[in-house]
Amino acid sequence: MSETPGPGADAARVRRLDDATVASVAAGEVVTRPADVVVELVENALDAGAARVDVDIVGDGTERVRVSDDGRGMSRVDAEIAVERHTTSKLAGDESLAAVDTLGFRGEALGSVATAATSNW
Repeated sequence: MSETPGPGADAARVRRLDDATVASVAAGEVVTRPADVVVELVENALDAGAARVDVDIVGDGTERVRVSDDGRGMSRVDAEIAVERHTTSKLAGDESLAAVDTLGFRGEALGSVATAATSNW
């Protein structure tokens, strides 16, 4: 997550998905290995417009995975919501999953990461 939020960062952009969309999200979008964490975080960095992404892994990735980038940041409010299950900034209220054209949409991955991880932000 970038340290400097972009314009309008005070307003939450991350939303909880409605039940119908949650039901449409493919099963199995779960983080099971440290490599899955890296993929999710790098995809999110690229979706945020990052030109530079740094990945720092300690040991086999179970001790620490840190991804930092120069992309558009997110507010603390959005960050707190984004790690809950069934949340996204990739869909507006009535858009379908077919409208998603970003790399980092999972609807579950950040929540899965948060369940298994400790955060230092």
